[in-house]
Amino acid sequence: MQLDGLEAFDRGMDQCGGDCGPDGYMHFSAADRWITSQLQRTEQQVAQGFADYRLDFAAQAIYQFVWDEYCDWYLEIAKTQIAHGTPQQQRAARRTLVRTLEAVLRLAHPIMPFITEELWQTVAPLAGRGGNSLSVAPYPLAQPEKIDAAAEAEIAAFKQLVDACRNLRGELGVSPAQRLPLLACGDVSLIERHRPALQALAKVSEVKVFADEAAWKAATQSAPTTALGATQFALFVEVDAAAEHARLGKEVQRLQAEIAKAQGKLSNASFVDRAPAAVVAQEQERLSDFQALLVKVQEQIARLPTAP
Repeated sequence: MQLDGLEAFDRGMDQCGGDCGPDGYMHFSAADRWITSQLQRTEQQVAQGFADYRLDFAAQAIYQFVWDEYCDWYLEIAKTQIAHGTPQQQRAARRTLVRTLEAVLRLAHPIMPFITEELWQTVAPLAGRGGNSLSVAPYPLAQPEKIDAAAEAEIAAFKQLVDACRNLRGELGVSPAQRLPLLACGDVSLIERHRPALQALAKVSEVKVFADEAAWKAATQSAPTTALGATQFALFVEVDAAAEHARLGKEVQRLQAEIAKAQGKLSNASFVDRAPAAVVAQEQERLSDFQALLVKVQEQIARLPTAP
């Protein structure tokens, strides 16, 4: 946990090189409000862990917040806000970064006191908090009025969008280093609100929005597509139709063989009667997964241009 705390500190401080003080107007984004809201929930969990004498629960709550929310998501979103936002948005992001980090150090102090004290001496002045030592600083208490359900819903939807783009990249077998255009149609309001962050986190080179669904379908006929609610989107990549037909054809054959093997086992009364129930259930789940994947591969083949 100490190594994760150090990494969070380094990554957070890299983004706080400008004005992060209280002076000047600030415009807090949905992501700023979301991480503040998540911090309140974490503080509630930590307080409950201490009340129940479960230091492991308290430590796990802090770890998950720092690693899964602050590092994995908020830092990356804040980078784009600092790089592309207005001065008011940049100041708000820096302010939120440093204030959240300072609160986390106070929150984690009873569990990892030595490293938190060292880091706090650097962070506290930036966050506008005085005092000679973290050991006598007030311990964070949750402020329920700062829990923002709307911001949490907004960022949850954004996370789903990023994850869907990453899944499409996986389906295409594209290197994480290769940036692809994102083609979108339908309700693109979420994409437009978070365009810079989406491009950064999903490694998208550009975003093309289509008002006409027919034009979008024509542009994405050879690409895997997906939908989130009323939003349809795809990652575009130039495809060698003949090679892709051959590759997907082999995948169809492999999946059909796996399906036949699983069906053979499940149709064997001796296997079903003698095998543990958990093994039979596992085989049924494998069969279902293979069948679902086969449908997706066949849909990809149907969208490909006719092979020469």
